[in-house]
Amino acid sequence: MQPAAISLSFLLLVVLETSNFQSCVARDTISSNSLLPGDGTTIISAGKGFELGFFDPEDNINTGRYVGIWYYNLSPRTVVWIANRDAPLPYVPGNFFIGEDGNLKLVDKMGTSYFNTTLERSSPVNRTLKLLDSGNLVLIDGSSGNILWQSFAEPTDSFLPGMKMDGGLKLVSWMDIGNPATGNFTFEQDQENRLHKIMKGKIEPHWKSDQSGSDELPYFVAFFLSNFSRSVEQATYISSSAYSSNNPGSANTSLNYSQALDSYANTRLLMNPSGEIQFYRREQDGWSLMWKEPHDACSVYNPCGNYGSCNLKSGGLNCDFLPGFKPVFPDAWKTGDFSGGCERELHICNNTSKPDTFFNLKLMKVKKPDILYAADSEDTCRQEYCLSDCACQAYYYAGFDNRSRNNGGGSSCLIWTSELTNLQEYVDGGHDLSIRVPVSGIENLANTNQSEGTSSKRENPSISVTLVTVIIVTTVIAVVLLAGTLTCSFYRRIIAKRKGVNVANDPNYATIFCTLVQTFSKVDINLTCA
Repeated sequence: MQPAAISLSFLLLVVLETSNFQSCVARDTISSNSLLPGDGTTIISAGKGFELGFFDPEDNINTGRYVGIWYYNLSPRTVVWIANRDAPLPYVPGNFFIGEDGNLKLVDKMGTSYFNTTLERSSPVNRTLKLLDSGNLVLIDGSSGNILWQSFAEPTDSFLPGMKMDGGLKLVSWMDIGNPATGNFTFEQDQENRLHKIMKGKIEPHWKSDQSGSDELPYFVAFFLSNFSRSVEQATYISSSAYSSNNPGSANTSLNYSQALDSYANTRLLMNPSGEIQFYRREQDGWSLMWKEPHDACSVYNPCGNYGSCNLKSGGLNCDFLPGFKPVFPDAWKTGDFSGGCERELHICNNTSKPDTFFNLKLMKVKKPDILYAADSEDTCRQEYCLSDCACQAYYYAGFDNRSRNNGGGSSCLIWTSELTNLQEYVDGGHDLSIRVPVSGIENLANTNQSEGTSSKRENPSISVTLVTVIIVTTVIAVVLLAGTLTCSFYRRIIAKRKGVNVANDPNYATIFCTLVQTFSKVDINLTCA
């Protein structure tokens, strides 16, 4: 068949497909004998919450037109769902309708398809497309009333009240602010542990809710993602001030499903093009950002690579390497590419005559420990559970744990046997982490008197004790010398006043008082005593 004949066939198909349709539609529905044309016509949910129609994105880069759902009568337009995100309709006439096989279709005048559902073929007579006040677009079987397809099951970048984040649901960012095409970041639930994460591309983690050892998801977000399930335990998640006491984000869990749904009516989650999952609440003056992750450069998954320590001292991302470690790729590290991480300069557990020891790092955030033991002392934790195991990289002794006592346990000894990731310095609630290093590594560090990694809080016990001793002795000497000098001056003035003697010119008195000061201080104060 010739190309002209093919085009004519497509045109004939579209004419036959739409010839019995009415271009006008009911306010919130599309029936089997009506369609939504691309001439500016829209359908609006019954409560005027949402609107469906053809649109051009803000800051459009001339990619084409889309069929989508947005908040009704809200400026700027906030789009929450798009049918044809990866197949924009060129600037030609198009129609959105229920086809003869009962599926939703978006086609242009030549019959080219830009979107269609994949339901089993069925008569369209009893099928109706309806836009609900929740923002959910549903295809309903008129005979049974069952929902055959819904936009809530196939979201783009937005999560709305009434949706449920489970294993099959993903939020995928736009490519950029003006291009709704599939972007680089995906928010989803981890199938192994039911926690949440953001993936960059297909395989690279960008953020994980448990990357620091505990779930960092606020309760009000977890409750939202669960579709307000009572199975979500508040104690599992971090607290937040984003919601007041009469909202489900607080300790008040007495709300039923309908009340919870109403409470979250003006909220949404957005997976934005820059890689942040964001929770918004609608206020009178627009959308207010209540929570986001990653919230800073150090919150990204493992930003400094294995054994690299992240800090925000300079206002941006800054990575250090730990004592006894070095960058895997030094040249890249110097340019600010920290992804390669670090490696040990000397191996631990190398069967030398000297055992391994530890550097103590204060207030460190780190990944979830690999093993948790009950230990009655830090020495037990260090010696029996870490030094006796060549795989142990670091430990943290948590001290006595009331929760462990209630469960019949003892103290907590946290052990890391795999490479340390997601390290960050000076974090509230962080661990006092003890990093295992060879003694020879500490000796080399002490001899060179250098600390090339995380500086002030790295504690070598021998170096620290020596330094503290020097400081104390120097301080005591200075105090004694000052006291002696003042005492000498005081007595010389009193005697000079009583005797009428010029002490400064009297060698006997000067010698007496200089001797007094020297005896008191036990230190040669280098006074010139005649």
